[in-house]
Amino acid sequence: MKRLTLTGALLLASGSVAFSASGIFGTGTALTNNGTLTFYQTTLLGDSRHQPSGASPTQNSAGLDGLDLGEFDPANGDSLTIGGGGVLTFKNGGSDVTGATVFYSVNGGAEVALGLGFNEDNVSGVGGDQRWYSDGAGADLLAGLSNGDHTLTVRYEATNTENGSPQPVHSAGPFTADFSVIPEPSAAILGGLGLLGLLRRRRA
Repeated sequence: MKRLTLTGALLLASGSVAFSASGIFGTGTALTNNGTLTFYQTTLLGDSRHQPSGASPTQNSAGLDGLDLGEFDPANGDSLTIGGGGVLTFKNGGSDVTGATVFYSVNGGAEVALGLGFNEDNVSGVGGDQRWYSDGAGADLLAGLSNGDHTLTVRYEATNTENGSPQPVHSAGPFTADFSVIPEPSAAILGGLGLLGLLRRRRA
């Protein structure tokens, strides 16, 4: 799947603002990394509009696209889950945004859709700007993965009507981030290390 660069995403967003009655101008993904809920921005707005009302995830404004999320050892208690995300939408004229969704997949597999709840109207005092946000899905991104490198892909959609009629879906992404699953040291390795330590003590 071809990656959309951040520059391309911003151009897409600005083009939507200029020529559409409604669209997406901000996106991000809510991940819980070893117990810490973080909102990873995929559209870098440089202000507080991503911060959801009634929730306080840690904001990562460095951007999800191309990020290395780190190494995880599930056998040792490490975890990585996706709870949802956030979408900022605009509307004007007779258009009405009716919902937003984040889609994710791992290693190019089947997409999973996570619907986002309505969070705030008139974001930052701008009429028609709305925030959609959810972070409670808790889908395990490490389940069933083999040791090695993996890729998380996310994209976003917003649905709308215009003058009471359904319209084409607005979209943003895809964006990707990498992570690794590492093995717990095997019993054989641990045993060998223990034996090596014992031999060293005897030589001393």
